[in-house]
Amino acid sequence: MTPSQVIKYLKEILDEQDAEFAEDTLLVGSSSSIDSMSLVQLCLRLEEAALTQGFSFDWASEKAMSSMNSVFRTPRSISNEFNTQLTNSQRNP
Repeated sequence: MTPSQVIKYLKEILDEQDAEFAEDTLLVGSSSSIDSMSLVQLCLRLEEAALTQGFSFDWASEKAMSSMNSVFRTPRSISNEFNTQLTNSQRNP
């Protein structure tokens, strides 16, 4: 999963192909670019993508829900977490 793929999902969810997102666009917090419902839809989309790759994306983990180190902070952090979970699932089938 690349940050560009996360951005593509966001644009599809928002139905705004011209929306401006960068790899480091803030997605959570006081200056977030999306609302909470869109974030949930993104999580569901990531779950679907994970299933096609043979693992379960855990977006409700303690780490994911931590406000300080939220994996949902930016498209890049989401991509990194997705790839970490994918790698871990391949090590521990």
